[in-house]
Amino acid sequence: MYYPYLRGRQFELIALRELVKEGALRSNVVPVIEPVKKSFNNFNTAFAEFSSRSLIAYIVVNSKVGETEDEDSHRNIAAYIKSKNTDCNVFKPAFHYDDSPDVGPRILRLIEGADLTNCLLICKSDIDYESAVFTGLINDPRIEAIGVDDPGRSRGLVREIKKTRKPVIRFDDLFQSQKRNSDFLSIQENRFSEEHLYFAGEGYSGFSDYTALNSAFSDGGASPLAVVIHLTYLNSNGEIWIRHFTSDTNDTVSNVQGKFAEAAAKAVRFCDAENLENSALDELREYYTSEHYPGLGVVKKISIKNHILVVAKYLNNQAAP
Repeated sequence: MYYPYLRGRQFELIALRELVKEGALRSNVVPVIEPVKKSFNNFNTAFAEFSSRSLIAYIVVNSKVGETEDEDSHRNIAAYIKSKNTDCNVFKPAFHYDDSPDVGPRILRLIEGADLTNCLLICKSDIDYESAVFTGLINDPRIEAIGVDDPGRSRGLVREIKKTRKPVIRFDDLFQSQKRNSDFLSIQENRFSEEHLYFAGEGYSGFSDYTALNSAFSDGGASPLAVVIHLTYLNSNGEIWIRHFTSDTNDTVSNVQGKFAEAAAKAVRFCDAENLENSALDELREYYTSEHYPGLGVVKKISIKNHILVVAKYLNNQAAP
């Protein structure tokens, strides 16, 4: 099972909706979405798409970024999940857990206040896994699955969680960010992930990443000096590699459309040479050939869709008879 971790920004939710409409998502891909806006309008649209295909997604209740970091927002998210699941179980609750003294009790208050079940608990790897608060939470019947962030840092934590016999999901931050976009000019590509190959053999029920994006949250900003298109692909060994297609004229923030054209030209040439095909890459080819700049949000959406399609195709092929 693959659990792509996304923020609830418009372009990320659009990526998911498009994948659902295309029939590209199956039950082996379960997004984990962290709300960053107080409005649920985009979630309502996503809910309709997911419910029409009997798919599920986890929604992070105690969001840590954007407009939803406060406790009132957390209660609103919990209540929203409960309200959407009156007839079906499309949106499931997820919670971040760390060693802050009040995190455990707040999670329990949110679960009890909205009468939530089928929860996912996502744990930091450096927590005190022998504490009564933590062991009580992971053994709570309302917690159905447990995620571990960077699990290689604490084998003891993973062993403790596996005692519950609940599904364990590994969460990894795999994107190698750079200080400036233009720095990717000297990093053409690098190995991105092998977790899809080994997660099951290592006793995990699933794996997660931030797709082909930086895990650090940024809600818009100034025009970039360089435009980079990050695309993942499977190599001949079944490993996932990531290729960085970077614009060349990066001295000023002007002419973002031209920068996109430079990056897109490199990406299209590579994809054509490697015979890479999916709906995200087709969309990129269309923007390039029509000389249309769709905006950075759409560029990120293409990276997200492509990565999820790459992973989903691998999992689907593994499941095929």
